[in-house]
Amino acid sequence: MTFDIDRRVVTEGDVVEVKWQCAEAESVRLTIDNGYRSTEIPLENIGSKRFRLNRSKGRTHMTITVVIEGKSYSKRINVRVKKMPTMHAETVDQQGRRQGGLQVWWQKRLTNWHDYRAKLRQSMQALPEQKQLAAKTLGIMGVILILSAIWPRVYSFGMMIVVAYLGYVMLRR
Repeated sequence: MTFDIDRRVVTEGDVVEVKWQCAEAESVRLTIDNGYRSTEIPLENIGSKRFRLNRSKGRTHMTITVVIEGKSYSKRINVRVKKMPTMHAETVDQQGRRQGGLQVWWQKRLTNWHDYRAKLRQSMQALPEQKQLAAKTLGIMGVILILSAIWPRVYSFGMMIVVAYLGYVMLRR
């Protein structure tokens, strides 16, 4: 049995290629565990596949398991997944001087918001479809409850939004 990966250290979002070969195996299975969840993929006896490693708790474990004459054999490879670096830029004028404090403050808030949205989008994509729907609905209801504490009339309007959203989801499928 051979099992190898092209890189052992990657940055979030990078693609790795996994190659394996076990001609006499009755079944071959690849398990990918990123620390958040584990996924099993049935494979052919010989081949290669490419995987994008998006989300990880620092290490992603790839384990190939083969069954030969009723006995199970496995080999594990660990891939270190580094966080994607966040780039911060400053706004400068025509002469290359930094711009005023309010603009810099606003730019930082905007960058933080975009980073938060990217991380939220990435974590939502890792969830099953039903949990994505539940998370979106809970988010909408949370905003409605907070706003209804300030403006009581928002509650009924907000519930209409939730009903409309859920109806849209049901009709879309």
